[in-house]
Amino acid sequence: MTDEHGNSSVTLNKDIKAQRSVQFIIGSDYTFRAFNRPFKLSAEAYCKALSRLNPYEIDNLRIVYAGDNSSSGYAAGLDLRLFGEFVPGSDSWLSLSVMKSQETINGVKVPLPNDRRYSVALYFTDYFPRIPRMKVNLRGIFADGLPVTMPHSTRDKGYFRTSPYKRVDIGLAYNILPEIDNADGRRRRFINSMWLGVDCFNLFDISNVGSYYWVKTADDVSYAVPNSLTRRMLNVRLTVDF
Repeated sequence: MTDEHGNSSVTLNKDIKAQRSVQFIIGSDYTFRAFNRPFKLSAEAYCKALSRLNPYEIDNLRIVYAGDNSSSGYAAGLDLRLFGEFVPGSDSWLSLSVMKSQETINGVKVPLPNDRRYSVALYFTDYFPRIPRMKVNLRGIFADGLPVTMPHSTRDKGYFRTSPYKRVDIGLAYNILPEIDNADGRRRRFINSMWLGVDCFNLFDISNVGSYYWVKTADDVSYAVPNSLTRRMLNVRLTVDF
C-alpha cells in the first residue's frame, strides 16, 4: 500500500494457501502400419479443476502475483501426436494441441496467462538418396498468442493477445563416424557416432513477438510496442555419442 507521502510498503500475506487442482487425464496409443512402415497415434485428453489460485500477470519478464487465493478456474484440452518412420530408422511426428483455460478474477471470467488455445507442430527427417550418411530435418510450429495486459493492470480490466507464433527451422547433418565401422562391421569402443550439422533457425525470418514495451503519451494514453524474438540465425553443431 502507499501512504500520504508516496511511500510504498509490502505486507506478507501469512494466510495464503497452496494452490489446488483436481485432474482427470485419459490417454491411449494406437500402433499401425501404413506404406509398409510403422506408425503410432497418441492421444491424451485432460481436465483440471483449479481452486485457491493466486492470480498473476506477466509484465515483460516479471511475474506479478496478487498475493492471495482470490481466484478459481479450470483447464481442459486435447493433445494428438502421430509418430512415423517415413524413412527407416528415422522418426518424424506431427502434433496438434487444443486447450481452453479460464479463471474468475473479481467476478470476471478471463483466460489464464498461459492460455494457448491451439498449437500445430511438425518434425520431419529424411536421408539423401545418394548420400546415406547425410540427413535433413525440418521443424515447424504454428501456435496461438498469449494474453497480455498493461503494466499495473489485471486481465479483468482488459487484455489482448499477441500475434500467433510462427517458425520454420531446417537443418543438415552428416555422419562423420557411423555407429558401426563398415570395414569390419564392429562397433567402436569409445565413440559410438559423430555428427556434424548446420541449422537455419527461423528460416523465413518471421518477426515473432516476445513481449511488449509500453509507451505513455502526454495525454495518458499507453501504446504497446512489440519486442521481437530472435530473427533468422545460423548454427553449426558437432554431436558426439559415447
